[in-house]
Amino acid sequence: MSEIGCLSALGSRAYHASPTCCREKSKTNKPFAKQPGFRPVPGSDKRYFEEENDNQARSAMPKPSKWPSILPTFKPDLVAVPLESDIDEAYARTARAERLEQFLTSDQVFHRCACFGIDRNQFDTWSAKFVAAASKNKIERLKPANLLSLLMRGGMETFDDFIVNQFFAYLAKEAPDVVKNTKFLREITDLRFPNEWSPDARKVQRRIIMHVGPTNSGKTHNALQRMRAAKSGIYCSPLRLLAHEVYSRLIADGIPCVLITGEDRRMPDFAELGIEPSGYTVTGRPISKMVSCTVEMAPNVHYHVAVIDEIQMIADRSRGWAWTYALLNLRADEIHLCGEPSAVPLVKRICASLDEEVEVHEYSRLGKLEVSPDSLEGKWSNVQKGDCVVAFSRKDIFDIKASIEEATGLRCAVIYGGLPPETRAEQARLFNDPDSGYDVLVASDAVGMGINLTINRVVFTTLSKWDGNMIRPISVSQTRQIGGRAGRHNSGVDGGQVTTLVASDIQNLDKVMGLQPHQLRVAGLKPPAEVIEVFSRQFPKVPFSQLWSMFRDIANVSDDYFLCNFRDQEAIATSIGHLGLSIKDMYQFIYAPINCRDEIVKDCLVVCATAVARKVECKAASAIRLPRTKPKSRKQLLAFEQWHRAITMYLWLTFHFPETFTQYDEALLLKAQCEDIIKAGLLLSDSPDKPKHPSASFVDKLNAKSGSTSESAEAKSEEPSKYIMELEAKLEALNRFRKMIEVS
Repeated sequence: MSEIGCLSALGSRAYHASPTCCREKSKTNKPFAKQPGFRPVPGSDKRYFEEENDNQARSAMPKPSKWPSILPTFKPDLVAVPLESDIDEAYARTARAERLEQFLTSDQVFHRCACFGIDRNQFDTWSAKFVAAASKNKIERLKPANLLSLLMRGGMETFDDFIVNQFFAYLAKEAPDVVKNTKFLREITDLRFPNEWSPDARKVQRRIIMHVGPTNSGKTHNALQRMRAAKSGIYCSPLRLLAHEVYSRLIADGIPCVLITGEDRRMPDFAELGIEPSGYTVTGRPISKMVSCTVEMAPNVHYHVAVIDEIQMIADRSRGWAWTYALLNLRADEIHLCGEPSAVPLVKRICASLDEEVEVHEYSRLGKLEVSPDSLEGKWSNVQKGDCVVAFSRKDIFDIKASIEEATGLRCAVIYGGLPPETRAEQARLFNDPDSGYDVLVASDAVGMGINLTINRVVFTTLSKWDGNMIRPISVSQTRQIGGRAGRHNSGVDGGQVTTLVASDIQNLDKVMGLQPHQLRVAGLKPPAEVIEVFSRQFPKVPFSQLWSMFRDIANVSDDYFLCNFRDQEAIATSIGHLGLSIKDMYQFIYAPINCRDEIVKDCLVVCATAVARKVECKAASAIRLPRTKPKSRKQLLAFEQWHRAITMYLWLTFHFPETFTQYDEALLLKAQCEDIIKAGLLLSDSPDKPKHPSASFVDKLNAKSGSTSESAEAKSEEPSKYIMELEAKLEALNRFRKMIEVS
């Protein structure tokens, strides 16, 4: 059956199978895989995206053209991609056909190939042969069955990068003379055997124990109890907030513990604890029994027990490399891995390559959790004490907070990713304290892990979110993790409930909460600094940002691993690539904990990198310049949130370039000052940039999504609603796709 002919077999859900939903076909003069956005803001001459939390600030976009008429045969509740459970081989086959077609006509792909000396005639000849071979299933890693994990994990942009990488693998085998020194380049970028990178860890007879189960099942608690009883131990956390919580608990129980995060180092006060250190370093510093750290910062020393939390993050497309590195490199007699059952097969395969066996302990949830058959019916007045209302943008969170407080009189705490960890912890404390006056929590997916909360009911305002490129359904894993926060064991709540704001989402929520996350198939990797340095010597005149992209295109990775997303690293390298930093220094900077979409952080980054390049001291006051006036609106508050991230970056740099960044204590004072201002800013009851009727605007948008109508919606029918503008690209793609199905 042909690629197009197979579409007729998809039946009533055929529209889900098209990866063209929500975007135009790329023109030959447009970047490969450039995807239009779906949340335009009418009337803005600078941005068509609302600035939200740290991973949702978006670049400018062209104004949308006139939208097509809505066909009655299509429901207006489609999302850009199907649910994980609906991604099957038919979807993968269709996605492959479309992306291969884009591959043939993309100027950006040709330019990427031209970096390796491929001319236009060579590209046209061999790209056609490559596409023909892939379409006939002659390229193993591009067979539909082998693409499922990639499509679930990364979407179309990741898929496009993978196709380019497989094109170079095809050339190395079928036409090795097309790329100069292709054999040597493939050898120096060979990352197929990461199990050979850690000879010291291989000398330790390690016992691997997995603790797997749903949220609120006690798996991490049991692993930590084993660590506390050991002679020495290390806890590797996914979040600074959680690392600090474990550190504080151990100190409170009289157990000396060191805290190590990217921007913070804390030693226990042994005199105050009345305990002797485990020993001393050669410089006379005391050695602590325990370490609590973020997973990226795990020290390379021997421990009796190690705990790695949220092991399913090993497949995260941006940070998965940190869990892979910890699993492969930690030198511990016992390593306890806590997380979802979906990670078990992958961990077993990795450990088998190390000649290590895996014990699996399964856990059940402590306490009941059920999906409520009743939604809030789109009314904020139905919010109750103990509710956690979940939204996925900073703007929506503040709008919802104002709406709930207006409709119910209940005060709301807020938690989202852009807030400092200390502020998130404070907001969680206010919500958990029955006497604080804060009875409702409005939060983003930041509540999914790392914060203990006394939640009676989780309310999803939507079941999809912007992932930086497109609107996607939130994953099964994420939905279950957020929903599982309701009814926490030992919180005084008998059981938890999960529901939605509008009734049309209840059925999907019930379906997803009943699913198990798909088994993970690949673990993330990042190339070692030494490998990047050797690769850079082959292209001495190529900018580092372009070098990073070239490495991704030609690197050789085995079936159990994938290269993590380099987009943030490329953005950092582009911002500071002109400063003349060494490859070693550049490699340090590109893994700094920042987001270049934050303009304030980006400017601070350039100041700091310039100091390193010039080998001069960079004082905290030179890089960090907080506004003199306190925030009076959300936009002004956002500036302080970005300044806090800039301060965090400076603190991180003090540990990587101590000769240049010397004012750690001064930066800590600025950090505390910024946190106080942000804390006060969250109490703003009104702000100039708040809509007059936030509840109406938000619920109307959801009603439009569910197909319902209202008098207010009819009154505004003459002007394009936000949701119609969001659906523009979707509908055009769906119309084309329907015609394809009819023809086939």
